[in-house]
Amino acid sequence: MEFTKSEAKQWAREHYKGLDGVLSPSFTPDLKELDEEGIRFDVRHNIAKGMFSMLCQTEVCAMTMAERKRFVEIACDEARGKALVSMFTGIDTIEQDIELLQHFEKVGGTHTLFGWPGMFYAKSEEDIYRVTKKVCDATNVAVDLWPKPKFDFGRFHPSLFNPELVERITEIPNVVAIKAYLTDGIGKWADIQHRVGDKVLLQSAEVEEWPVTVGKYKQQWAGPADYVIFDQTPDNPRIVRMFNLFRQGDFSKAMELYWQLAPITIGSRNAMFQGGMLAVKYMQWLTGGNGGMYRQPTGMLFQRQKDAMRAGLRAAGLTPREPEEEFYVGRLNYAKGARLQY
Repeated sequence: MEFTKSEAKQWAREHYKGLDGVLSPSFTPDLKELDEEGIRFDVRHNIAKGMFSMLCQTEVCAMTMAERKRFVEIACDEARGKALVSMFTGIDTIEQDIELLQHFEKVGGTHTLFGWPGMFYAKSEEDIYRVTKKVCDATNVAVDLWPKPKFDFGRFHPSLFNPELVERITEIPNVVAIKAYLTDGIGKWADIQHRVGDKVLLQSAEVEEWPVTVGKYKQQWAGPADYVIFDQTPDNPRIVRMFNLFRQGDFSKAMELYWQLAPITIGSRNAMFQGGMLAVKYMQWLTGGNGGMYRQPTGMLFQRQKDAMRAGLRAAGLTPREPEEEFYVGRLNYAKGARLQY
């Protein structure tokens, strides 16, 4: 690691600047193995679109532990020296999370988006703190806390994740940042900002909130999120320019880009969120990514969802990718002649 735990917070302040994208796993057309070429393509795609970092989405579909390890290893190798790589913590069990994190650190990963796994049911806030510290103590990577309502801690506090507990967790040396949304509760966000805004980096990944969180609260980074879907080519990275304009205090110019991208923010992404993680992969493909189907049980996309995603992109001046069959087998495999087999 290029920093010690005691240096982690300062390291994050120096390196977390800009947009943190997401990297989805790709599989061979028969879904039996990881598609290494497709994964490497998407790493380069994130870098070309101006991401300073990208999150390996280790949780989005069925993968073995060996596949998850190989996935993050490929990503770190391709991104080395060009972008940072993070991964999601919170898959099946605490011990599996620790095992994967330790491997991730060895192959060059620098930070993790911290969640809690399916096989964890806290009986108290002390349980949450104890387990969080156990995982943080087991690794040297920087930790980005995600106090999201989805983890079902609302039974302990009306904010759905007690800001006082957040403050306590940020005292752990390698906890460096917090990913939180205004839509999770403005009071909660303000309380967290008041408690720890000068200790760790607080940010919202949600584009619709940036006029406030970046424009007024000087947020210096955002993510991880699907920012590559906003720009079809690296030649006109509007989402990156918009974020930087907010950071530089040029609010009016930033808002011009904000409204240009609104058909994607409000239209395409709303349809995407209804389709789950597979829809995120589909949107990435529509805007230049590798694509490729996920293993079940991620479900299927309805045509109306695909049409809505395409319509939002067109309204923002982008041309969605064709043909549809390419998405299923993956862009690179399609170019080599792969087709759906019946």
